[in-house]
Amino acid sequence: MKCKKALFTIAFINFLAAALLSVISFCICLRVNARISSHTVEIRMNGGSLDVAQREIAATPSRTVIAGEILSVLQILLPIVFFVTAMLVTASLFYRLKLEEPLEVLTRGAARIMENDLDFEIEAGSDDELGRLCAAFETMRQSLLKNHRELWRQTEERKRLNAAFAHDLRNPLTVLKGSVKMARQCCGEMDLVQREAAGERIGMPDLLTESLLRIESYTDRIERYVEIMSQVGKLEEIVVDRVPVEWDKLGKELENAMGFVVSDSGKQLDFSAAGVNADQKGESILLDQNMLFQIAENLVSNAIRFARLQITVRLVYEKNMLSLEVADDGSGFPEELLKQGVKPFQKGSGDGEHFGMGLYICDLLCRKHGGSLTIRNLPSGACVRAALNVADRST
Repeated sequence: MKCKKALFTIAFINFLAAALLSVISFCICLRVNARISSHTVEIRMNGGSLDVAQREIAATPSRTVIAGEILSVLQILLPIVFFVTAMLVTASLFYRLKLEEPLEVLTRGAARIMENDLDFEIEAGSDDELGRLCAAFETMRQSLLKNHRELWRQTEERKRLNAAFAHDLRNPLTVLKGSVKMARQCCGEMDLVQREAAGERIGMPDLLTESLLRIESYTDRIERYVEIMSQVGKLEEIVVDRVPVEWDKLGKELENAMGFVVSDSGKQLDFSAAGVNADQKGESILLDQNMLFQIAENLVSNAIRFARLQITVRLVYEKNMLSLEVADDGSGFPEELLKQGVKPFQKGSGDGEHFGMGLYICDLLCRKHGGSLTIRNLPSGACVRAALNVADRST
């Protein structure tokens, strides 16, 4: 039965029952009221004529009056109670018979879809409006599952292709690099007279050496690109391993590691660690320390390339969030990069030797750890903030 027809049917039955009960209660009240009142007939002779008068005699006048008033009130009140009860029963029955089960099915289905769990089935249960809604919901779930499986297949295929590409490309690169080194050695071992003679004839020794150096440089560049793409593929599969890390030791270890990274660059490092809710010595936070150090190393390495003299690193722990800010006194981020956000293969101006994957890798690691990566410009230089969620929860 359709929802509209079912509602009218349930309401008609309940209101009909309420009307019958109202009539019955009204009649009962009238009869009871007539019985509780006792009457007597008094006959008088009035000058030859017969005078008949009916007089009410109550054994207990006060109780009889009160009972009559109560019955009069019940004659009005009981029909109202019956009809209100009929409305409540109609709503309750309609919800239980037509709404409760479909709504529960849809709620459970929506909750599982929100958890990315599509391996279930939504049963319609009926052919009414809510049944058709459940059927439409099931069609949507099947479409989502199909798209999810297709996306998963494409992702896995892309990973396999990237792995095969990186593996197959390493072999010719290795051979090419070895051949270039051998050629350079051969050029270096040539006799000076022969080189000069060859130069007089064809003018090639210097050009050949320059070309070999250029080939070696671009071969190294392609090799670094392959390594970076392999690293990104591995990072997508990484699992965050949160373990208790002592706050006071974390700052010292990170400062030493960043000092080692900056030591050979000729730049100055200003490091500080502050914890709003981690001031006590020995207090621990849940953190994947290797992931934090990898993020810090990438950000500081980027800052070294653009900083003029100073690199500032701030480590702050507040409200279950650990933030790492790395700032430099360079020229800052390009406006286009700030507008578009962090994306792969985005490079700063004059950064032709790098692939623009450092910030993207850091952003990926931050999201893995339940956080985010934000970039902004300072009055003099750029600032990158990496936030990690260090609360006790699974990722």
